[in-house]
Amino acid sequence: MSALSLLRNIACAGAVLMSVACGKNYVIDGTVGAYGYEGQKLTLMEFTPYSTTLFDSCLVSHGKFSMQGKTDMARLVFLCRKGQPIMPMYLERGKITINIEPTGIQRKGTRQNNLLEQFLSSKRPLDNMYDDVWQRRVELMRSGSIDNERMSQLQDSLVQIVRECEDLIYDFISSNYKEAVATGVFAMLTTTPGRQVSPLMRRVLDNAPDEFMESPIVQDYMERTGYTRP
Repeated sequence: MSALSLLRNIACAGAVLMSVACGKNYVIDGTVGAYGYEGQKLTLMEFTPYSTTLFDSCLVSHGKFSMQGKTDMARLVFLCRKGQPIMPMYLERGKITINIEPTGIQRKGTRQNNLLEQFLSSKRPLDNMYDDVWQRRVELMRSGSIDNERMSQLQDSLVQIVRECEDLIYDFISSNYKEAVATGVFAMLTTTPGRQVSPLMRRVLDNAPDEFMESPIVQDYMERTGYTRP
């Protein structure tokens, strides 16, 4: 190989590296098995307390959709249909696979999305159990039959499920304090405008490292609620 050819190859390689450094590529491949999505527009939206940002959009065609572009960081966004969020996900470098079925939606393929899917799939059975027990409690109340013992059992079950769910949330966030997904889950759980720190969030914050506490999402929550570390 001549010196000129070598220099050309080095220059081309440098150009490729520069193009990668200037923007990290993401590729989203999705399949849809649920009814009502064909021809519909899907969007990727970022919601913050102060703004809403559209990052990408596409149409569902023949049960498939795709998006691709560049992102400078891992961002918590929501896949939306008709302007309404249908699932959270992370927009980050790499190939992301989304599967929309009548039984639920999955996202996987990149680190933050895999972690988020792991968390949501672990939480889903508890959510279903809570809904089932709550419905039985409502039906008992509507029946007009006052069964205090049964009502107490159902209430105890709800309390236990909530306790298990809070332990799951704390364990997940505390195990991933240094991951973007930890602040993302924290953000999704603190969107209500309340000004009191819940026992769960206090537990999360009391044991969090400085890096987590410095996140703008966490800083905003601390300002809203007046939280101070002991």
